Amino acid sequence: MADSVKEKMELYFQTKDVPKRNLILKELMFSCPQNAKEFFFRAFKKERYLDMKLMALRGYAFYAAEEEVNPLMSKMLVLLKKRPEHTPYNYQEYEIMRSKFLMPYLLEKYNYNCFREFNEQLEKQYNDMPEVFKNIFSCDEFGNSYTVRDPSEVTSSFKKFFDERRKQQL
Repeated sequence: MADSVKEKMELYFQTKDVPKRNLILKELMFSCPQNAKEFFFRAFKKERYLDMKLMALRGYAFYAAEEEVNPLMSKMLVLLKKRPEHTPYNYQEYEIMRSKFLMPYLLEKYNYNCFREFNEQLEKQYNDMPEVFKNIFSCDEFGNSYTVRDPSEVTSSFKKFFDERRKQQL
């Protein structure tokens, strides 16, 4: 394994900076360096954000058999189902997981039943959210984000939504 790859893997586990870890994880996920299976497994265990766990799982799936991926996706499914309890409008993680470089890629490349089950639940939870939280941004096949809706429109629609919620609670 090249020294630069080892250094990136070490840096990933040393840094607490989530955006920096995200960049390293994404880079390694796309490059799938030789002998990185254990790195992706450990990254999956480390991350608390579902989108980053799913990136680690995408990297892990490159090296692992379906039987090895299944238990990790089962854990992901449990975590996903719990998300609405504490984060009812989890559009940021949902949009990233639904974007081309994650679930669509995993479904097309591997088509494992565990990926289909997870995707069904993800779509259900996404569809259960109010429209105001949908189609705000997405990511292309390289994981680069782009806006779908005008940011000022999103801000004003959020304000209107939460103002109406407050009025209903009075």
